[in-house]
Amino acid sequence: MVIFHGENTALSRQRLNEEIEKFKGEVIKLEGEKLTLTEFQQAVESRSIFGADKLVVIFGLFSRKPSREKEKILNYCQKEASQNLIVWEEKKIDSRILGKFKGARIEFFDLPKIIYKFLDWLSPLNKKTSLLLFHQCLKKEIPERIFYFLCRHVEQLIIAADLGKRGLENLPEWKQEKLLRQAKAFGLEKLINLYQKLLEIDYLQKSGQAPFSLVFHLDLLIAYL
Repeated sequence: MVIFHGENTALSRQRLNEEIEKFKGEVIKLEGEKLTLTEFQQAVESRSIFGADKLVVIFGLFSRKPSREKEKILNYCQKEASQNLIVWEEKKIDSRILGKFKGARIEFFDLPKIIYKFLDWLSPLNKKTSLLLFHQCLKKEIPERIFYFLCRHVEQLIIAADLGKRGLENLPEWKQEKLLRQAKAFGLEKLINLYQKLLEIDYLQKSGQAPFSLVFHLDLLIAYL
């Protein structure tokens, strides 16, 4: 069993594709959110119709909402670890959970720390620092990736500003507190306006109508937070 996890989804996807490409046999891909234990067992235990080896890949099993079915599948994985099984997650999995999978090969794909710092410092009160950190991020990541994480972070801030802790229950306590403090510095109305501007930038870039580069647009956006 192999577990790929972490925020650096571009790199983890690349590793996953490498594993799939080098596998000589049938590849079965399953969505963890709706997977049942019966479906999983059939995929792992049944013989391939081609008589070849099988590789089972599950997406988003650990990040699935708590349920009895999820626990059954995870318990099965712990007891009946399959050699040709890969679980891929787009987030970091708690080490206490991973510790239960003794025989698994675990690969963690983290983002450059400067990106976390940029997102954490983003605030109308820290425009100068935010711009500086943004350009430091550009030395480590392409603008499109930074833009993706910025959009996702603003989505979380909107949830924090609108619903408070109730909307952040799936996140660790320390992360909840950090988002709540940051959301308060913006306010819900300003966060919604910020997200609308991000959507507009995204549309202009993808439609080829943007008059300037993505970096230029983000510079302006941060400068006028």
